[in-house]
Amino acid sequence: MVGARTYTAGMKAAERRLFAPGDGALPPALAGREQEQAALSLCLSDLAGGHSPPHNVVLIGPRGNGKTVLLNWFERACRESATRLEVAAITSADVPDRSALLAELAPPTGIARLLPRKVGVAALASAEWAAIGTPQSLARRLIARCRRHPLAVLLDEAHTLDLDVGQLLLNASQQVRAKAPFLLVLAGTPGLLAHLGKMNASFWDRLGSGLLGIGRLSDAAAREALVEPLAGEGVDIDADALDAVIEHSQRYAYFVQLWGEALWNRRLATGETRLTATLAAAALPAVAARVTEYYQHRYRELEAGGLLPAAVAVAPAFQAGMDATATDRDVDAALAATGMDAAGRLAAREELNRLGYIWCPPGQLPPVVWSAGIPSLMQYVLDQAAPSTPDRDRGKSGAPTAR
Repeated sequence: MVGARTYTAGMKAAERRLFAPGDGALPPALAGREQEQAALSLCLSDLAGGHSPPHNVVLIGPRGNGKTVLLNWFERACRESATRLEVAAITSADVPDRSALLAELAPPTGIARLLPRKVGVAALASAEWAAIGTPQSLARRLIARCRRHPLAVLLDEAHTLDLDVGQLLLNASQQVRAKAPFLLVLAGTPGLLAHLGKMNASFWDRLGSGLLGIGRLSDAAAREALVEPLAGEGVDIDADALDAVIEHSQRYAYFVQLWGEALWNRRLATGETRLTATLAAAALPAVAARVTEYYQHRYRELEAGGLLPAAVAVAPAFQAGMDATATDRDVDAALAATGMDAAGRLAAREELNRLGYIWCPPGQLPPVVWSAGIPSLMQYVLDQAAPSTPDRDRGKSGAPTAR
């Protein structure tokens, strides 16, 4: 597997950051994503061998769990491959319409180099270039490009992809993959699958092992993501401190990185090479402030979408523990208690899924169950939505506490 562990070297500890919360930057230890890395590495091997993988890839999961990190890891793996591969790493914002899609993936000046000498940019700019709105036209250009060098297109935030652009891209990708080495990787929130279903694209209900769910880390992976980078710098963390940090982080990748950053900053400030529960408690306010800010944003998002009643209603079904799940019937019953009719309940559930408040990880055997995006977010929503009383307000911190 290519680059499963990434450490920054060559800088003094006090001169650099060790952890990387937010923005999709590669963390110092990409823990808990071995299965996804292996699947992407197989696709890379196929491309390097001169043929398309048997399927394209879709990464889905709630925000903040590392989908962009995986895309960035795969982009680097492709660029470092011994076989020359081309990579187009874009977001939905880069391709708002069909013309922008063609400009990103098959610009006329680039494609002209792949065609016979008598066919130049002028010819492409004429009648054929005017036909860019068809999958066949995009496919022809991509086939010419991919026959020269295999191509991987990595498209992030795909749940916001324009439907017209998406339909063109998905249908063209099926034609290209049959004739030249090509891979399309899409990443988005759990609502991405429903979004793709609106595009009337061929074969996108047959992803099989190409559909990868990216959720919260396992307990072991969350610990590894913190312990390995610190140990690499000669820093140990006591078991009770680590337990408290993991519980507070909810094993949510973004929060794990926030905690890593805070612990590393404490190490730099104190010079300690052993992180105790006391040092972790000293780091808690900085982490809690950022967690609260994040939850405030998510709360306002639910409020703006008219989803607070639904979010409050379903939260108790997931309160049995950090990994509690709920069936379709459980979620429907909770929403029914708010007085919603059947259509309203279905719409509310799908909106909560689109936002990653709840989600249904792929690859489950029946009975299929729903999981909480972040369990402590649900508790925050319950606390904020509850009637205010002086006693309650005095006891409300606005963020989960380390126990």
